[in-house]
Amino acid sequence: MTPPADLVFIGGTGRSGTTVLSHLLNRHSRFFGVPIECRFHCNPKGLADVVGGRATPEEFLRKLRTYWWYRIRVGSGALVPAGVAGRTRVALHRAGARLRRGRRAEAGVRGLHLIVARDRFEEAVAAFEETCKRDVIQASRDLFYDMLSPLAAEAGKPALVEMSCFTIAAAPELARIFPEARFVHAVRDGRDSGASKALLREKPHHPTDAASGIDFWADRLRRAEEGVRGLDPSGRERLGLVSLDELVWADPEAAYAGLLGFLGVGDEPAIREFFDRQMTADAAHRERWREGLDPAAQREITAHYEATLDRLEREGYHCAAVLRRTYERTLAPQPSA
Repeated sequence: MTPPADLVFIGGTGRSGTTVLSHLLNRHSRFFGVPIECRFHCNPKGLADVVGGRATPEEFLRKLRTYWWYRIRVGSGALVPAGVAGRTRVALHRAGARLRRGRRAEAGVRGLHLIVARDRFEEAVAAFEETCKRDVIQASRDLFYDMLSPLAAEAGKPALVEMSCFTIAAAPELARIFPEARFVHAVRDGRDSGASKALLREKPHHPTDAASGIDFWADRLRRAEEGVRGLDPSGRERLGLVSLDELVWADPEAAYAGLLGFLGVGDEPAIREFFDRQMTADAAHRERWREGLDPAAQREITAHYEATLDRLEREGYHCAAVLRRTYERTLAPQPSA
């Protein structure tokens, strides 16, 4: 029997189920789902890049103390207020405290300050600066756990679930830092994932329509595939593939059982209730990509998606078979009402 997971990283292309999977696992008595994307461990210039030699500790700390600590989403950009790199201003501290207490605050405020107390953050950073000089992997591990483990402890849960999308792309380095970690790669029909990203469009380089959405999805999937291929055999054993489409409509019971089995836990009433009530095709906005497109345009988008799937199969992507399987289910005749 698979032993229960102690640390779970959920990643993928974005808009492919990472958030809802974290919410699902958070209903289990073992797992605490970190409520934000922490990002500092896996995004560019994060811990994975430091361990991989692509960023210096100094570059990492600059971004950790500013962008990853406190930022405000403004239209398609992010504002990091002056002074955040040093002592956070009183107004910002109070805003973070309000959010930590669960009160409504201004939309668009993001960062670790929402979940980590300032004194704990500073202590963890100081320890990282000292330890990384002699052991960057241990320093990276300690920083992550020093900031996030208290959240699970406060909830009375032994294991963490973190949902930053880039965790699969950064899997080779994260597997070195966290040999106990399991990686859940969430995938979804690229038409729905891309269309959802286009509708959200938080940044200028994000897609603007269904076609560019598929291209964006495929590029992010390429980064994830590079991460998977960078894993050694033991790391590959700790990687699980989960299709949001199978979870919410194509094969729910098998996909649900497969996820719990991979993580080494059993079913429980709270997680089962969330799965039954919240993990639905309607809640996932299945086939949202069709909205606003006439039949001819829908055929054009589908042809583009088929060509993309063909390429993924030719290039041997580890998720290609699952994506093909769920796509072919969309072609099957639907039962009459």
